Amino acid sequence: MLDVHSHETLGTIELPALALANRSDQMRTFGLVALAAPLPENCPSPGAVHVSVAGHTRAFSAGECIQHGPHGRRVVIHLLSHLIPDGRHSIDVELLFSSGEKVGFPSKSIEIENSTDLAASVREDLKSFGAPVILPRLIDSSMFPHDVGRTRAWFDDIQPIDVPLSFDQPADLEAAHRHLERWGFCILPELLPQDLIDAFKAELDAAIDSKRLNYETGSSQRIHNAHHLPSGRKIWLYPAVMRFLQAHFRDTPCACQTLTYVNGSEQSAHQDTIHLTPYPSGYMCGVWIALEDVQPDSGELFVYPGSHRTPRLRTKDLGLDKVETDYSSYVAFDAEVRRLLEEGGYQRQTYLAKAGQILVWHENLIHGGGQRIDRSKTRFSIVSHYFAKGAVGYYDSRGEAASLEVLPGVA
Repeated sequence: MLDVHSHETLGTIELPALALANRSDQMRTFGLVALAAPLPENCPSPGAVHVSVAGHTRAFSAGECIQHGPHGRRVVIHLLSHLIPDGRHSIDVELLFSSGEKVGFPSKSIEIENSTDLAASVREDLKSFGAPVILPRLIDSSMFPHDVGRTRAWFDDIQPIDVPLSFDQPADLEAAHRHLERWGFCILPELLPQDLIDAFKAELDAAIDSKRLNYETGSSQRIHNAHHLPSGRKIWLYPAVMRFLQAHFRDTPCACQTLTYVNGSEQSAHQDTIHLTPYPSGYMCGVWIALEDVQPDSGELFVYPGSHRTPRLRTKDLGLDKVETDYSSYVAFDAEVRRLLEEGGYQRQTYLAKAGQILVWHENLIHGGGQRIDRSKTRFSIVSHYFAKGAVGYYDSRGEAASLEVLPGVA
């Protein structure tokens, strides 16, 4: 690294523009916002990072904000935009050096909009908790009032109707909602059309062949970002799913990601909560769609009905560090999930889905992928995750803000 000796040295440094790292729209935003920018190679190591927005200021040590990766260094900071008035604001970030000199990034302008009833309730919780507007690079559940906040998911507070456990398609959406409240998952009445499944498979095959999407043939590998394909995006914003989630959240559903599987995932039993974490708890759902008839011994999806009411597991409670790719330390998480299942007496149920069936699960439902006993059998499927717009969405295991997109046509 270079040493800072003079203003002339710093004068050669041109810092790039800050970007919203977890939003596709670079102007209009909401919720927990991540801002990031790479550091040029000729930039010395700063001693501190200073951030100001809407009358709020905060200084961090460089280690709290600078991420080192295979492609170099970048500055990452977060804003709890719930705590900033709706409207346009400028964000200023400066690097401070031991010499007393400083270099600023170009000001970043954003338009904040947190106008839903849920967002207003979350704002009051964050204020009462004393949460700061500006947060460092790594996000943790301890930054939010999970155990003391007043806002709770309405569907977690009600006494559910004791409906029979079923994997059949229900008669209507009301029956689907009641099943989700009671058992932590439901099947939607509507099927994904076969012509959309066929179009998606053709586009996916072409994207894999051209190396646009990464997949090792025969593996249990998850394929990221298939929602960038035209038909993948149609699945992502499928109207029946959006209508159901709008009613379930009583808030606008925002899409987070897609994971596509040609074969079964073979993922051990887990809660999504530690990976895709909402505040308030409950305001995230997974949506799993079978893209072919699921065969026995193919590594079928399994669920533990009713397990969405087990205690939520988070990294700080388990003494786990944030991770990027190596989850080997999460054996402690796996062991705790097994303990919850044993103590609660929950029973594993395997789901032999038909092509086009849509399953929605509560963020805390324990589920996973069975062993691929017959590895010649595929289990073509896609899972998407959605947060309520008014909630705080983050990835507790990775310490990152959730990447969320408001889908067109969703109120």
